[in-house]
Amino acid sequence: VLTYKRESEQALEASGIPYILLRPSRLTDGPYTSYDLNTLLKATAGSRKDVVMSPRDTLRGEASRITVAEAVVQALGSAAAEGRAFAIESVEGEGPGEDAAAWGKLFEAVYAREPARAV
Repeated sequence: VLTYKRESEQALEASGIPYILLRPSRLTDGPYTSYDLNTLLKATAGSRKDVVMSPRDTLRGEASRITVAEAVVQALGSAAAEGRAFAIESVEGEGPGEDAAAWGKLFEAVYAREPARAV
């Protein structure tokens, strides 16, 4: 599966189409990690709101679906995210939430050093 995933990413990168690749760790707060739809609709990230991002997939950790959804929204509005890949992991602590400036700094920091952390 990982081989085909990487091949599809390489095809996208070579296509010339603007892209952003987000690679969340194991997803939490949803199906298979919440026991029913009612729980999913009430999902929270709990105390794991901070975000650690890296340019390479770490194949470890967990990522809140809520955090990943916010990362998608924020990446679409960030010039620093275009044409790049980000592995995302949720960790204990307060994260960037809906703060576009904080997300922008986080996306920029990923390729300046690693791992990048929101706080």
